[in-house]
Amino acid sequence: MKQEYVLEAKDICKSFGQVRVLKNAGLSIKKGEIHALVGENGAGKSTIIKVISGSYSKDQGSIKIDGKDIDINTPREAAEAGIRVIHQEINMVKTLTVAENIFLGNYPRKSYGGIDWKKLNEDARKVMDQLDAQIDVEQKVEKVSIAEQQMIEIAKALSVQPKILIMDEPTAALNDQETESLFKVLDKLRASGVSIIYITHRFPEIHRLADRATVMRDGETVGVLEAHEITDDMLVSLMIGKEEGVKYVKEWGEIGEELFKVEGLTVEGKLNNINLSIHKGELVVIFGLVGAGQAELCRAIFGDLKLDSGTLLLNGSELKIHNIQEACKQGIGYVSEDRKQEGIIPLMSVRENICLPSYPHKLSNRFGFINSRLSKKLSAVYYEKLHVKAAGINQNIGSLSGGNQQKALICRWLANDVKVLILNMPTRGVDVGARAEIYRTMEALARQGVAILTISPEMPEVLDIADTIYVMHEGRITARVARKDATQEILMRNALGIEGEREDVR
Repeated sequence: MKQEYVLEAKDICKSFGQVRVLKNAGLSIKKGEIHALVGENGAGKSTIIKVISGSYSKDQGSIKIDGKDIDINTPREAAEAGIRVIHQEINMVKTLTVAENIFLGNYPRKSYGGIDWKKLNEDARKVMDQLDAQIDVEQKVEKVSIAEQQMIEIAKALSVQPKILIMDEPTAALNDQETESLFKVLDKLRASGVSIIYITHRFPEIHRLADRATVMRDGETVGVLEAHEITDDMLVSLMIGKEEGVKYVKEWGEIGEELFKVEGLTVEGKLNNINLSIHKGELVVIFGLVGAGQAELCRAIFGDLKLDSGTLLLNGSELKIHNIQEACKQGIGYVSEDRKQEGIIPLMSVRENICLPSYPHKLSNRFGFINSRLSKKLSAVYYEKLHVKAAGINQNIGSLSGGNQQKALICRWLANDVKVLILNMPTRGVDVGARAEIYRTMEALARQGVAILTISPEMPEVLDIADTIYVMHEGRITARVARKDATQEILMRNALGIEGEREDVR
């Protein structure tokens, strides 16, 4: 009898101390299918994947590969069983080349044992060609963008021809063209018999790719859907247990006085004469293709890039910012798109991560030591306000799901009395329920007088949340568009530099 499932994980339980994170969870994958794994942040998706891939040992339950029981206690044992994982957070040696990272630990050798560098680079180019990715495999990874690093992670997994490929939010940093190229590769892999577990919060991707979907909630498997059964309403209902309050509907309020203004901001070779303004109650979103200069704009405002010219004005007064410390003291906060490298400190607690920019000026006692009582009180307020899911504020932030880490990073700046909050891809890897919470928080802060500047490459998100949209192309603002005038075509044409500069009239 032909074995139906290439992977079966049944009755998987896992606890951390007194917290039970998996409760008899299950996941069964057929050969040559793309299987979506769906659920809110903290639902248990990452934990069951880490059990299957050997990063965590299960407390109880069974795992079968091709119908045979198998114990997987280390990532190496998972790899030997044909399981490869592309994690949401990028893990590479940035001082090595693209090719060296793709084949790390598996370099081709010459007859005398030395590394065959020519073959290494040739093999790397072949894998990148599979992805239709135009990346120089001989350059160091530290010189490539986040989106390109994501493609390299995918190439690394494909280089060993896996039996089961697990992908955690693989398109989070990719533009539309790169995403479609990836989808074509996944279609080919499915046709060749590779089984793919695809974790995503993006419903259109589930509809485009999934043969089946498993939905998790609170550490349990709550549903397995065939392709024809998958609808947005069904997914939301299973994920949340209810639909009320999940969908975000923007409240269109009055736009007040100008809070923050950027005039003539220029960074040689990166940004050219950037002008924008943010008013009270206004959500301003920067849209552009990957590499258009959005990240550089964030860094320039936050004091991480030296300005060649330009002025920053807060409530009409000029800000003098030469470094990140000065930006923080003057009330500017920044949530990076790369939370692992530039956001969280994983071995510190949620409380310590939230309070980080508030030391020492806000949370020290008269002797200069940290006031633990105040730090607990301050972090708890915002931890509860944004509904961060954790065992408590003293849990290490590195053990939280990606979406809950993101919410904690936003808490960090709220706790520091932020006046200008820059959010670079704030909903990257965040589920539908948490997205709505983040959007509502942004909206409330804008009404309270915080200048909110958001960077997003997702056109549906831009059109959902923005009052005003600035479009960037090659380091310039090519359009300023009011939401009432915005269409996907207008945004894309300006993002491609086709329309030239234009302004709306409010």
